Formats: sequence, structure tokens, C-alpha cells
Amino acid sequence: MNLMERITGMVTRPKETIKDISKNPYIEEAVLIVGITSVFYAISAYLMQNKIIYDYGDMDVGGMETFKLITTVTPIIFALIGVFVMWVIAAGIVHLISVALGGEGKFIQMLVVYGYAYIPIIISTVVGIILMNFVDPITITISSTGAADSSMADFMSNPLYQASLVSGTIFKLWSIGLVFMGVKHIHDLSGNRALIAVALPLLSLIFGIAMALFSSSIMG
Repeated sequence: MNLMERITGMVTRPKETIKDISKNPYIEEAVLIVGITSVFYAISAYLMQNKIIYDYGDMDVGGMETFKLITTVTPIIFALIGVFVMWVIAAGIVHLISVALGGEGKFIQMLVVYGYAYIPIIISTVVGIILMNFVDPITITISSTGAADSSMADFMSNPLYQASLVSGTIFKLWSIGLVFMGVKHIHDLSGNRALIAVALPLLSLIFGIAMALFSSSIMG
């Protein structure tokens, strides 16, 4: 399979495609996919900067422009670099757990398959960007006393924002499912052991959902 066949195959024929990737794990292909993911993450971060505007009201303006620049640029830089870092770390953790459970696969195989598992994340991010484009911007006023208005609650209760969260969760579960299939094939593990290997990203997703629901209930 060539690159495009593998990309479409991860959607239409994941088992067959994962077998092909594990036989010929081209790291440059995984880097390309993760790189595309990081670019869309950066676009999403930039979009959020334009949707949630902070007004510091009566606070001291000394150094405020520098502070605003840092808070604007940092999420974008983190998106560009952080995706690559988390890719390697997550794939490494899953690989080590799989080996500890009796797996026999190689790290390069796991790394490349994990990179291809970002394809649903790309779709999720694109969907999120499209939905967020139709969400009206809000301005959150923060006073010198540290108090903020309730605009964030209105933002988080927006149906389009909620739809973005739901679709993001579904696509992330799809991504974890691809990693699960990759672990089973590459390390030749049973379903239960493969599930243990992917437990960390699964628990991270559950924790993220719980935190989002908790924040929404608090602000509501």
C-alpha cells in the first residue's frame, strides 16, 4: 500500500492496513500525519484565541501587552510541538506495557501505527474548527479582585461547542480503538491484555470528559 491507500485504509479496512503498516513501518509517513495533526491543533488554538477574549479591565497595564502575547502564542507553539512529544511518549508507554504483558513487537512498529491512529484526530479537529467558526466570540472581563463574569458559562453551554466536544470524544475513541487493534496485531496479545496496554490513553480520555462535565456544571 502507498501512503494514500494506508490513510484511507485506516478508515475503511483498519485490520488489513495495520498489518501492512507493521510489515513496512515507514516513520516518515507517521511524522507527516502527526505533523498535519499538529498544524490543525495550532489552527484550533488560534481560533479559540479569537473566540475567547480576555478584558483585564482596571488591572495594571504594565507589561500587559507582553502577557497577552505570551498567552496568545504559547498555546499555538504547544500545539505544534506538544503533539509530537505526546505521540512519542504515548506510543512508548503503550509499547512498554505491551512488552511487559508478553508482547513481541518492535517500538518502530508501534510508533508508526500510533501515528496513523491520529487520522481520526485530524478529522475531529477539522470538524471542531468548522463548528467553532459559527460560535459567537465572547469577552471575559477580569477585574483586579480576580473576579470574572459569567460569559464562559454561556460559551460552554453553546450547542455548537457541546457538539464539538461530543464529536471530539467519538473520534478520540475511534483513535484509541485503532491503537488497540495495532497492539493486538503488532504484539500478538489477547484482547484483554491489549486493552490493559491502551488503558492509559483511555483513562486520560475519560478524565478529560469528566473534567469538561464538571467545569460545565460549575459554570452553569
